[in-house]
Amino acid sequence: MAKTTVGLKIGSTSIKFVELVHLRDGCKLRKIGVEEFPLSEKTQGYLNNVNFIAEKLKEIITTHKINSHKIVSGVEGESVVVRIIRVPQMKDSELRRAIRWEAEEQIPYPMDDVSLGYHILKKNLLGARGREVAVLIVGVKKQSIDEHLNIFQQIGLTPAIVDVNSLALYNIVKNSSIEISEGTALLNIGHRVTNLVITAEDFPFMVRDINFGGENITQNLMRRWGISYVEAEKLKKTRGMIRFDLETASIEEKEMSRIITDSLEELIKEIVHSFEYFASNRKGALVQKVILSGGCSLIKNLDKFLSQELEIPVQKINPFSNVSYSRDKFAQFLPSLVPLFAVPAGLALREISWT
Repeated sequence: MAKTTVGLKIGSTSIKFVELVHLRDGCKLRKIGVEEFPLSEKTQGYLNNVNFIAEKLKEIITTHKINSHKIVSGVEGESVVVRIIRVPQMKDSELRRAIRWEAEEQIPYPMDDVSLGYHILKKNLLGARGREVAVLIVGVKKQSIDEHLNIFQQIGLTPAIVDVNSLALYNIVKNSSIEISEGTALLNIGHRVTNLVITAEDFPFMVRDINFGGENITQNLMRRWGISYVEAEKLKKTRGMIRFDLETASIEEKEMSRIITDSLEELIKEIVHSFEYFASNRKGALVQKVILSGGCSLIKNLDKFLSQELEIPVQKINPFSNVSYSRDKFAQFLPSLVPLFAVPAGLALREISWT
């Protein structure tokens, strides 16, 4: 029987899923889909409506015949803290204690309130303390994990793995044909949260979630044009674009473009700040390129605008570049909507224990 994993991303406006078959020579796409929630005038959407999301999840599993025992889901936001640390090389038992001590210094929450995990990135590194080990540590507030798991528990399920959405981006790039070099930035702009990962050599060096998403653009459209949340969302999705040929653009197109670019100012500041932090900690090394994904990446010319503002190349990701699939079977989503599925595809690449 084929080994499969289902990557599942629960957002404020939809649930996206990707089911991959793990083969000896790579992965094959078996299923893909997105369940859009009905637009709501409440700007918080359905995030606090556990029963609603649980029912939608149940519908997806039933309708698409998803293997509910092979689900990898992800969390994100302020409750998630990811750090890369270096500690002296030591025995595994000593390393666990050292990581716990380092986590207390790095994670701004009481350790009793945090679920802690770690992954060794590299051993035998030369450092000021002799041989060192680079370790990725992840701390997530237990409350956030409990709230996430509660959605599944409503329908009698437990995901095989709860991962971090930002790290799923790194899984995708490692599995793609994109060359990862010093200073590659992975940027996933969702509806509420933007995931940012910056690589150093061949591992993630900086990982953070920024409180910005497509909802910021929606709210600015509401304020500028005095329209409802539902109207603004529909307008953004159907006519949202950034214009560079302003001489031929209509008044409405110019104003739409201006609202989008103004909305992005705060995000760009946060990205630049992250780039500066990276440079200061990597002996002046610069971010060389941005790999873009997420729902907002579908706004026309967003990649071109970000490239202009950040003064580096920006390209949209294809999370299925090294995954085999039937073009006819998935024509509804691929290739036009591939950036939407970067996170669930990255989650689906996680290795789990198959039985």
